[in-house]
Parts: sequence; C-alpha cells; structure tokens
Amino acid sequence: FYSFAILFLMFVLTRSITNSPFGLSLRSIRDNPLRAAAIGIPVSRRLVAIYTIAAAYAGVAGALLAQTTQFVSLDVFDFARSADVLLVLIIGGTGYLYGGLLGAVAFKVMQDAFAAITPQHWQFWIGFVLVALVLVRRDRLARLGRRGLSLVAERVGLDIGKLGASLRSSGAEP
Repeated sequence: FYSFAILFLMFVLTRSITNSPFGLSLRSIRDNPLRAAAIGIPVSRRLVAIYTIAAAYAGVAGALLAQTTQFVSLDVFDFARSADVLLVLIIGGTGYLYGGLLGAVAFKVMQDAFAAITPQHWQFWIGFVLVALVLVRRDRLARLGRRGLSLVAERVGLDIGKLGASLRSSGAEP
C-alpha cells in the first residue's frame, strides 16, 4: 500500500502541474517552441525545470523499486525493460495523463494472459497487438471505445455528457 500511496501522491502532483500555468506553458512549448519563445515563455528554463522534475520522478520510482524488491542490479538498464516502458507508453498514449497508468495495466494484463497461453511467445503476441494498434490507429479505437461506453451507459442510465465534462476538467484528455 505504501507504493500505491506514493503513486497516488505523484499522480496528484503531476495533475496539478499539468493544470497549472506552468503546465500550459509546457504544452505551448511542445506545440510550437518558437511561438512560445515569441510570446515570452522562457523555453530553456522551462525545459530544464521539467527535465529536473522528471528526474526526481525517476528517482522516486527507482527508490520504490529498490525498496519493494530489496535488491538493486543493473538489469533495470536492460533493453527489455526499456522496451517494456516504451510499449506501455505506446499502448496508453503519450498525450494523456491517465495513459501511462492505463498502458501499464493493459500491458501487465496482456503479458500475464499471453504468458499463460504461450509462455515462450508472449512477446510475439504483444508485438502483434502493437502492430494492430499502429495499423488501426488510436483515434478509431477511441471512437469505438466511446461508442461502447455510450451503449453501456445508456443501458445503465448514466449521462455521458456529465461524465465527459468531468473527465475533461480533471485533465484526462490532452
């Protein structure tokens, strides 16, 4: 529960940074750094600040990993671990605050499910899902997901408009 509490605190901090004027200036830098500099945003200082914050997050993650596994080795720098992190980001989406969490959950569920079916070839099936994601494009999957969510909500009796407004105000969408 300790790791989940730290994850929650870091997530709340990330959400507050994202919705602050600092976060808005970072979005502006991401979209068009020249325009951001032209309107007076100190691009270099903001980038140094956000990379410092990202390094602090990585330090907290490393400390939690060392604390929970009670072992530290160079395997954390292995290519397979880096590829797993990239897959999590691709599955979850890079422009969404909840994308990393959803991508990590989806990756672990797929990893466990595919390893139960074919223990030697689970990476092939995750690669197959990745290729399908790239070919189908995430926007079509998002539309399909929204359609499915609206059908379920219609049967349950929820108002999707209110749910969407609350998600947008919470920073769930870019």
